[in-house]
Amino acid sequence: MAEAFFAQAAPSAGGAPLDQLAVLAAVYWGGSAAVIATCVRYRRGKARPLRVAGRVVGRLFGLPGWSALPVAIATVGLLAAMWGGMWDIGYHIDQGRDTGPLGNPAHYPMLFGIFAAFAAGVLALGTADQRDRGPAWVLAGGGRRGPLGGALLAAAMLFALAALSLDDVWHRIYGQDVTLWSPTHFVFLFFGVLSVVGMLVLVQEGAEARAKRASAGVAGRDESRAVAPTLAGARRWARWFGAAQRATLLGGLLCGLELFLAEYDYGVPLYRQVWQPLVLALAAAFVLVAARAWVGRGAALGAATAYVAVRGSASLFAGAMGVHTPTLPLFFAEALAVEVVGSLLLSRRAVPAPTRTVGFGAVAGVVSAAAGFAAGYGWSRVAMPLPWTTALLPEGLLLALLGGCAGGVLGALFAASLRGALPRPALARAGFAGAAALAVGACVAASLRTVPDAVARVELRPVAGSSGEAYVVARLSPAAIAAQPNWLYVLAWQGRRDRVVAPMARAADGSYRSTSPVPLAGTWKAALRLNAGRVRGAVPLRLPADAGLDGSRRSLPVSFTRSQLERAMRDAAGAALPAAPVFTRAFVGDEWIFLREARGVPPWLWQAGLATVLGAWAAMALALALSLGRLGRRFEARGGMSSGARPAGRGQLRHAAAQAT
Repeated sequence: MAEAFFAQAAPSAGGAPLDQLAVLAAVYWGGSAAVIATCVRYRRGKARPLRVAGRVVGRLFGLPGWSALPVAIATVGLLAAMWGGMWDIGYHIDQGRDTGPLGNPAHYPMLFGIFAAFAAGVLALGTADQRDRGPAWVLAGGGRRGPLGGALLAAAMLFALAALSLDDVWHRIYGQDVTLWSPTHFVFLFFGVLSVVGMLVLVQEGAEARAKRASAGVAGRDESRAVAPTLAGARRWARWFGAAQRATLLGGLLCGLELFLAEYDYGVPLYRQVWQPLVLALAAAFVLVAARAWVGRGAALGAATAYVAVRGSASLFAGAMGVHTPTLPLFFAEALAVEVVGSLLLSRRAVPAPTRTVGFGAVAGVVSAAAGFAAGYGWSRVAMPLPWTTALLPEGLLLALLGGCAGGVLGALFAASLRGALPRPALARAGFAGAAALAVGACVAASLRTVPDAVARVELRPVAGSSGEAYVVARLSPAAIAAQPNWLYVLAWQGRRDRVVAPMARAADGSYRSTSPVPLAGTWKAALRLNAGRVRGAVPLRLPADAGLDGSRRSLPVSFTRSQLERAMRDAAGAALPAAPVFTRAFVGDEWIFLREARGVPPWLWQAGLATVLGAWAAMALALALSLGRLGRRFEARGGMSSGARPAGRGQLRHAAAQAT
């Protein structure tokens, strides 16, 4: 309904229409007030539907209702957000800009999912049973305390909601960023990932509360049938189900981290190919090491399986909604490597020594990165739109190993925090700082690039009987610029149907020919793209006039040098670039083509905006580190255990109960 109401608005190259923002703000503020009012009624002994839902879901998951119900709600919300996110990325690739948050149908599941996850965090804080209070719980108002996981979940999604407003302000100042790797988009994605971390913490806190009550022989009114299993079979089922739940949530965390690479999955990355193996290794090591070290044997493979199920469903959903179905990387090789290293380095005790866990993380991260790089190389040549080549060596492999080592150490510390068995503070801080510095250094190395100092003489050979389609034949000068490319292909996008990725094949005369025809009419944009090592750039083949930008009534020259095109697009970004039968054009930075909506602003204003976004990242990252540190030393805070001691018992729940009593 809202989409039809706002369908007449023209796509803007700046901020969203104010009336759409007003509707969205009213819904979110009203929904927040309703959630808070429900929590108040719950504390007064009312809100019976919420109590019943908590009991039912608590019995199903074997957790207290204040833990199980918010995790279930957040799971539904984040699934909707991921499905909508994959649809939204494909929508923009195929359709271009939208008319605002309510003018794009792909935004609706995203907007619902964000708010549902935020509401789940608030419910966890507002309905937590004070008898289950743990040492890591935080103030929740009115002298009450709430679970740390609920606070992390609510705070992460509150920042994600704020990122929506920040994104609109960003567009009004700097113009549209038609790329997933926009600064404000990164904020949104980052806090979406942190919400899953909050869910994992909430599950752990709920399990410890259940164990505490079971050990004390006390059952709560709402969870009495869930927290006091008496049969050995029921206990085994509870342990298995709890492990499966944790592995599934970690698989969801891997989905969130891999979402940063969605442009690569669609075949339209704006950045060098070396980023793909680096981010894959970093994400896989972090999640899979955490799964093996926290949940136990088989959990890494379980998390990889859950990732494929969730991420695969998002890809299928995007295809069902009429956009190109994206591919997805697989993480089974990395998971198997982590399991093998875990069987060799981790003791058979339920909770290994903290220092051994960190060492396991570093070794497993490197081994999983090497295995993942080899498997990813083969999988990319079968399923990916831009297959990996030997041009990734040695830089891609080296950065993947560095990313795997960093991710493995961070994943091990994360698992130790969830177990309440962090190493001594000096070692934990040094490990965190070292791994973070290693990851940042690898990312800085991956961001280095130069624009190709080359030109392309292009000939377009029309396809008989087609409407504006042609094969692209290009001769590069100097020819050596593409001697060993990561990719050399023609991309056509925003033509109101599936984007076209046409690899360029080398001919006997040294020229390159597209392996499939390319559409060059209507709203289609097309470019010849090259990445060879640190060299990355593109030759625009056709750009339609853009009425939302300055200079849309003008035309750019048929042939040009780099400086001529950059100057012309700076003065008239929306001008049309014709696709003449024959022309000679220089390579330019991809941003001149993909980010033509961006506005020219003074350097200080760009730096100020970037500093603001980085500040939001740093603030939340610091808050997360402090929170996990608080969680990781919760048993030490009770005086029952030192940070370096090995807890006794067969499992973490039994140990948690012993410490709590």
